[in-house]
Amino acid sequence: MLHAAHILCLGSSTSAAGTQAAQLARRTGATLHVMPLPSGWAAGPTGSDPGSGAEAAVPAHVVETQPRSVTAVLQYVGDADIDLVVADTPLDRGPVPPLATDLTRALTRRLDRPFFIVERQDDPDAIQRLLVPTDLSVPALRAFRHAVALARLYDAAIDVLHVIESVPYVALTPTDRLSLGAMTLSERRGRRRLRAFLQEGEAAGVQVQPHIMRGAAADQISRFANQGDVDLMVLSAHGSDAEGGPLGPVGTRVLGRVTRPLFLVRASGPSLLGPPDDAA
Repeated sequence: MLHAAHILCLGSSTSAAGTQAAQLARRTGATLHVMPLPSGWAAGPTGSDPGSGAEAAVPAHVVETQPRSVTAVLQYVGDADIDLVVADTPLDRGPVPPLATDLTRALTRRLDRPFFIVERQDDPDAIQRLLVPTDLSVPALRAFRHAVALARLYDAAIDVLHVIESVPYVALTPTDRLSLGAMTLSERRGRRRLRAFLQEGEAAGVQVQPHIMRGAAADQISRFANQGDVDLMVLSAHGSDAEGGPLGPVGTRVLGRVTRPLFLVRASGPSLLGPPDDAA
């Protein structure tokens, strides 16, 4: 179950971000904060109709403020104790990667809580299929738990993708010969770990479909997301500055190629899952 007390929409209340943020605020009982962006940042239409849009959809107080910089946005997030930030992709071009704007790139690097980058959608309930790329790590499990909560919220299904990196053999050791069978040793281990990883989703009553692929992780994830019927990608940010920033090298490459909405979950910091996730 998602828990949020304050949700911030970056953009107009009548934009896709405003519609999606209002829907989430209504379902979680959160207060919706609307932050109209300066013209240089705007990804969606500016202005709002008092009789429609986010204000009418959410029985909550809407706080409107005008930021002066990314630092000002981050300051507001901290001061208002925002749990989730929702932003748009640009309206003036076709499908674009989540990191297509200066604002989303900066917030992806610096924001310390979940970040939802949406596309132009008239119906916020259009999210019916989620993709969770995973390396089966503890931070990736945190992202999967958020995906399970989102799937329950939207009545959606989840595809979980684990990519086994191809490594060239330098010698035919007994382990190498075992890996030349119909299913490699690394794939057996991956499938075993993936089954354990998915138990939480099955226990929550969510339809989960596991996938194991071989090759370069960024290539396979990008191909699966762009070619499949994926409505939202849920990704863990657990890299470091030494390895390509908070997304890590694989995540950075994926988000430069994939043209799908993104729900980014931090490896640490505030969670939308409440005390059970923190205890786990």
